[in-house]
Amino acid sequence: MDKSQFEYRFERMIKFIAKQYKHATDIMPKDSAEFLSILPILLHYNHKYLPGYRNGSVPHGIDMFVPNEKQREYLRAHNIDPDEKVETYYPIYGLYSMGSTSTIAQGPDSDLDIWVCISKETPDFEINRLSEKCRFISAYAKALGVELNLFVTVEDRFANGSHGTMDTEDCGSAQSLFLLDEFYRTSMRLCGRYIAWYMISSEDEYDDYQKALIEFYKSDFIVREQWFDFGSVAKCSPEEYFGSGLWLVYKGIDRPFKALLKILLMEAYASEYPNTKLLSLELKDLIFKTKGKVQLKLDPYYLMFKKVSGYLLSIGDFERIDLVRISFYSKIKNALDHLTNRRALIRRQTFLKFITKTWKWSESYIDTINNPDKISVNESIYRVKKLFLSLLESYKSLLRFCMDHNIEFAITSDDAGVLSRKIYSAYEKYPGKIVIIKSALENIHQEKNLTLVKPSKFSLCNHGWHVFANAQNSIEILESKALYVTSSIVEMVCWVSANGLLGDRTNLFIKSPDSSVTEEKIKALCEDIRQFILSANLSVKESDLQKPRQIIKSMVVVNFHKDATSKFMISTSDLEIGSALSLGRQKMCLIGSVDVINLNSWGEISCNSFSDGESGIADVLASLIKSQKIDDTHEEIFSPLEFIKVCSYSDSHRDLIRYDLEAVIRGIYNCINGYDSNHVFALGHNTYEVVSDADNNLSLVKRFSFKASQDDVTILSRFGMRPEYALQVPDVVERSSTEGIIQYFFVKHVDIYDIYIVNERNEVKIYRNFKGSRTALVNEINRFYAQEYKNEDNSLKLNFNLPQYFVLNNDMTQVKPFSIMVSQDS
Repeated sequence: MDKSQFEYRFERMIKFIAKQYKHATDIMPKDSAEFLSILPILLHYNHKYLPGYRNGSVPHGIDMFVPNEKQREYLRAHNIDPDEKVETYYPIYGLYSMGSTSTIAQGPDSDLDIWVCISKETPDFEINRLSEKCRFISAYAKALGVELNLFVTVEDRFANGSHGTMDTEDCGSAQSLFLLDEFYRTSMRLCGRYIAWYMISSEDEYDDYQKALIEFYKSDFIVREQWFDFGSVAKCSPEEYFGSGLWLVYKGIDRPFKALLKILLMEAYASEYPNTKLLSLELKDLIFKTKGKVQLKLDPYYLMFKKVSGYLLSIGDFERIDLVRISFYSKIKNALDHLTNRRALIRRQTFLKFITKTWKWSESYIDTINNPDKISVNESIYRVKKLFLSLLESYKSLLRFCMDHNIEFAITSDDAGVLSRKIYSAYEKYPGKIVIIKSALENIHQEKNLTLVKPSKFSLCNHGWHVFANAQNSIEILESKALYVTSSIVEMVCWVSANGLLGDRTNLFIKSPDSSVTEEKIKALCEDIRQFILSANLSVKESDLQKPRQIIKSMVVVNFHKDATSKFMISTSDLEIGSALSLGRQKMCLIGSVDVINLNSWGEISCNSFSDGESGIADVLASLIKSQKIDDTHEEIFSPLEFIKVCSYSDSHRDLIRYDLEAVIRGIYNCINGYDSNHVFALGHNTYEVVSDADNNLSLVKRFSFKASQDDVTILSRFGMRPEYALQVPDVVERSSTEGIIQYFFVKHVDIYDIYIVNERNEVKIYRNFKGSRTALVNEINRFYAQEYKNEDNSLKLNFNLPQYFVLNNDMTQVKPFSIMVSQDS
């Protein structure tokens, strides 16, 4: 690069940045624009009179930053001399915004995402202190009404291959490609050094980026200290594509509509490999080659839409093209809200009219997109289903890419296993599982009318409960499709509650041959679910998905649809004998129907129905024993009623039933906490006992009074496949078993392993004396399951899920995840 080429490229870059800044600040509210102008001051200085001040060693000072007149006035107003030299060395290289700022997707309510780029020579403890200061500044900005996110980014972050976990913004394995590509194509320099990458042509970057960079730095017409670099994106390995795609799918599971375009962009990139040209490189070429007013052609968000649309058209995927268009249109339309800049408003409205005409959208369809509240819940559910299928298709494409390019580590990595379980917990439908669709679309809200219908047993309709988003006597209900069908009324109430469809203002209609289910009961159950299960606001982390599922909360629902109190004549004298589980001289069990709603550590909500009466209660208590915390070391005393709630809906004696069942649960957990070695209680005409063994493991047994030996019979059998293994399987393996997931448990004996394999039905096999590398074995097993899924060409098999792997400690009382990354196997 000679001097004239440099001057041309530098001038174009400076003009482009100036246009970006003007466009961004024109869209921003006044408060955001003003805070953006003072942000460099808060990071350039560390003064006690300024917000964010930290006592002690904290990096401050931005290279090449000179306060402008407005910033100097701000400093003087805070009794600071603007010409004061803070330090002779400035560790912060520059501030760069990224994301939607300055793009067609930016709106007045858009967040400000800013990278604080810092020297690699900065010690880790100082970086941590700067991150702490940035968090304070973000909180200070929020108090002023400005959504600001500051990310401290070290200059060699992408060169050294460092990465975080998948449940953070850093991501998991090899996640440098997409983040750096997004930064380069959306970044806007606020102050500080310039990034050298923009000055290297795409041709030179593909040829030899490092050589071109060295020659650039050696040029006598530049000042080396005014530039820094994050690295090239031209030549990326398949592993980086896989790692980036893995993270995008992981992040998109919770908000698929929001992440749709980014996920499909990575899928488009992968489809072109090894001849992929990333959007950042395309934009760089356009900046230096395009003449005239072509602002839209230089818009990163529009370029992303064009790339994704072209890819989907090339493969004939018109279903996902429709979703992409809705996503793109909605993003721009939402950015118009509260937009006061008339010129920008007219320009965007004109653009939206143009593209909708090109897509041949009708006025009624546009009206529906513009007013999501008008979309029926049936249509919303259908769109959510399409979003889920789109995400799964991207996952399948990612898997094919991995297998086609022989990425040895990728599909067998810990991150891949975590992703498979994230998908499983979000979308897999197994008996009793409540699939949450509310998070995917924001317009799913409380319905004005809901009708619950249970056809008679002689009806030609499907048996079970049906829910419709219509009034009972409306004409629309005859033309509507049921939102949800299930055999359990408790599961039905749980589904409408978890998805926010049933609330205080909902008009509820019930049509059923069974008069025991009333509006009062349903709304009471809905409120209990909301208060106990949904209030948890559980945040599922990557570490949670590496462990077996654990029950976080259990809600025991009794007498909801079959009330045992209605069939007994209960006198005052009966109430003085026994408990509600075995009442009076007749030993009446006042519990009829029994259902349990569970929230587990993977964020899943499930509803299970048990047998009526005594047997159902016994099974529930046994399952509560089995689901006690797997990692519980019995060092802390805990109350079971913190995570178990008993709800009684009987017409009479509700409180009595609840208190007496809670008393039994407390007695059982006294054994877990070590207060007692056993707990005996009556249930109907029988007596049950909870027994704690030497290892503090519990069993629920039933006493038979007609046997002289008083033999005890364990309620729950342990494994279905090979009953003779029951006494050979460690108790912690049984308690860790997760239905629907294949699990491997390794037990080491010197240089060999015993392996306990639990299948999806919780059936067990034992392999003794395995000798070899566990890592190699895990790789082969995962490759087998991945290849099986890859062969599913014509269907999206939702329950694809890589097995889980665990290691038992020496006394086989605790489990920990087996990690390929940290394994020391040969």
